Amino acid sequence: MKLLYKTLLSTMLVSPLCVNMYAQQQIPNSGFEGGWSDCVPWTFYVSEDKHGEASAVVAGKNPNGWVISNVAGMASYYDGLASGLGTTVVGDSVEGFNSKCAVKLTNTPNPFMDAQIVPGYVTLGTTWSTAYPGFDVSAGGMVINNSDGGSFGGIEFNGRPTGIEFMYKRSRGEDKPAEKSTVVAYLWKGHWTQKDVPAVVYMAGEPVCADMTDRDRCILGMDMTGCQGGEVSKSDDAELIAVINAEITEDASEWTKFSATFDYKSDATPEMINIIIAAGDYFGGASVVGKDNSITVDDVKLIYAENDKNVYSGVLNIDMMGNALATNKPATIEITPAGEGKCTFTLPNFVLEMPGAEPMVLGDIVVNDVTTSEENGTTAYNGEVKGLQLAGGSIVADVTLNGTISGNNVVMNIDVMWSGIPIKVTFTSTTSGINDINADLNAPVEYFNIQGMRVDADNMTPGIYVKRQGNKVSKILVK
Repeated sequence: MKLLYKTLLSTMLVSPLCVNMYAQQQIPNSGFEGGWSDCVPWTFYVSEDKHGEASAVVAGKNPNGWVISNVAGMASYYDGLASGLGTTVVGDSVEGFNSKCAVKLTNTPNPFMDAQIVPGYVTLGTTWSTAYPGFDVSAGGMVINNSDGGSFGGIEFNGRPTGIEFMYKRSRGEDKPAEKSTVVAYLWKGHWTQKDVPAVVYMAGEPVCADMTDRDRCILGMDMTGCQGGEVSKSDDAELIAVINAEITEDASEWTKFSATFDYKSDATPEMINIIIAAGDYFGGASVVGKDNSITVDDVKLIYAENDKNVYSGVLNIDMMGNALATNKPATIEITPAGEGKCTFTLPNFVLEMPGAEPMVLGDIVVNDVTTSEENGTTAYNGEVKGLQLAGGSIVADVTLNGTISGNNVVMNIDVMWSGIPIKVTFTSTTSGINDINADLNAPVEYFNIQGMRVDADNMTPGIYVKRQGNKVSKILVK
């Protein structure tokens, strides 16, 4: 068996193992744990005294940084209070994947017109909807005309991710169980503008219209036949850079990972991104929306090439209630930049080894939305996650992270509180001084898998391992 050594930093004076430092942007509130606030759908009042003013109708809650396709119905005034006839809530917070919060989206009947099924989706942009309901004698009741909707806009973004991934659960109702779920994501620069888009649900008169910037269909170059609104124009620099338009067709009662890859159409640097995740067929139109079809989504992340991730090697010291569970145990941590002043921290494949017991594989400890700050060449990291589910959900813990990176020195304190029991985990980079070199050369060589368990050098299967000799640590690839 041939060992191919890849010592990623100095073989003499070992400093943190760090792979490629390209900045990566992540999306805000990717795990939906960062607070929820009132959802005020984009629409306008139609009453005489407030005609054309932006609606203040509240329809459910949004995870901060995202917008759910709740609708305000026919926005009007009753007794001086803002309300909307036909207000429909299609999304809510439910228990997440290894966390307290996820977004559940459900295609839901309008309580005023149950023939209208409001599609459930969530987006980084702004959701909108319009319709012209009326009574048709020949049809024997209410009919919906001129229905349209979707998402426009997004958030500022200049990264070039390779793809997107998230965890989901999915179920279908009895109405239209064959309806697919949709995942749409796209990067672009410049702007598209559509004139005179109806911005209300209305039953009489002329609708309030507005110019819409960066409507999804316009950016994606889709056929606008049957869509509401007027002429579409674009700026000279407008360009679609990358797109994902994927579908999910299988139900999933347990948490399942979805991933898709961007189709890049340009080498240009993006200015904006939008992501849309829909319980149903997002571009299929009102006729295909199936009642009670739902999808639950958590941990929405952009994926970058592996060499864009900052990986540091070092050792763990683990203490539980004054008892040392591990001393200088080889380990790695991962730090993924997530925009200005933010990152995601990961301690992969964390294992607790207690005397007289089988090793307890807890899995990845992940802290999203870690705040970073730099002063005098030292970067400080601070973050926390509540209700992190480990060991397949059998352990629920709160995790607090604080640490620093200064030059070659990395110190990360990961405090885990499990059922009132504090577990103190300290990660430090492995460094060697010149006086340690000879001692290292004479020290025994040990090999560990990525779970931190010692392995026999003569029986290693192909894969990545950590080699430790004294204070010197390196990664090796076995082929």
